[in-house]
Parts: sequence; C-alpha cells; structure tokens
Amino acid sequence: MDVKICGLRRIEDALMVNEFKNIKYAGLVFANTKRKVTVEQAAAIKNALREDIKTVGVFTETSAKEINEIARAVGLDICQLHSDESNEDCGLICTQVWKAIRVKNEDSIKEADSFTDADGFVLDKYKANEYGGTGEAFNWNIAKAFSKNHFTVLAGGLNKENILSAVEMVKPDVVDLSSSVETDGYKDYNKIKEFMERIDSNGVK
Repeated sequence: MDVKICGLRRIEDALMVNEFKNIKYAGLVFANTKRKVTVEQAAAIKNALREDIKTVGVFTETSAKEINEIARAVGLDICQLHSDESNEDCGLICTQVWKAIRVKNEDSIKEADSFTDADGFVLDKYKANEYGGTGEAFNWNIAKAFSKNHFTVLAGGLNKENILSAVEMVKPDVVDLSSSVETDGYKDYNKIKEFMERIDSNGVK
C-alpha cells in the first residue's frame, strides 16, 4: 500500500514527503480551495519531489482542455477529477485519470462500473453540493469489496488513529491524507512522521 499526501503548497512540503519511501504520490490542488496552487507553484513543487513520487493534479469543474493544458505545463502524472465528469470526459484527459466517487451508499460505489476510461477511483465521503475532499470518513463497510475489482484510493478523514481499521476493511492501493497531517493549513513534518511510523510499525503493506 502506498501513501498520497495531498494539498502540497510549498517547496518545504515536497522536501518533507521526500523523506518517506512509502509516500509515492503528491497531490497538487487546482480547485478553488485554500490549498490551490498556481501552475508555476505546482511546477516548482514537482521539481523538488523525488523522481519516483507521482504528481496528482486535483480538479473540480474544469474543462478537459484546461486540465490538459495544466497537466502538460506542470508535468502531471495523474489527474484526479472530483465533479460530475462523464466517462467520455475521462477519456479526453492526457494523463492517467483517478475519478472521485462521493460515497453516500452502496449505489454510489456502483457508479465506478460505468467509468471504463478511469484508471482508478478515489473514494471520499458524499457531501451535498460540495466537490473535493471533505476531511470526513464515510462508512467503510460500503467499500470493503471495492478494491477487488478497482484500483482504489481511500480518502476522507484518515489519521493515525483510524488508519489500521480503514486499511483492514477496504484494502486500498493508496491512502490519501491532507488535513490530518497539517497544522494551520500547512503540512506538518511531525504529523506526517507519526502517521508513517504508525503504518510501518504495524507492518501495513
């Protein structure tokens, strides 16, 4: 199992994640949130990352044309789509695509079957009229068989206290963290270290 740290905003954030071998993905947010970065900032962060860390651009309500322009300018490896994109929209993206599924109930999970042009799925909690990360956990029981058939990125409210239960139940390929490893909106080295030590010491693979 790999780890994605989402919402990097500074060169310092890249240098933090570089220290942990199981962190294999770094999220750069282009949606309109407090973690939004410019193309220039994103490119600088990417250049500071270890070569084996893949960059994931996070988008909401953005056209395929604009996503592709940003992806090419930054050199993104993956685009993570969080709005009402169709399968056809996913097929227009020039990188690998992770489609976000807002999990409300078992029917939510079934949406993934129609996205044959997505390379993976980010499972996050449903919140009415909101797209993007919620920072809240959903009922993992709903998704406990999902990873058998799909590349699965588990997001939403994960922290060092609940990560072992989440991984045991969902068995994701990647776990996605953001607010739980921040202090005052910025990545916190000690919180990242504590999280990584928790999974390493418990033999999470």
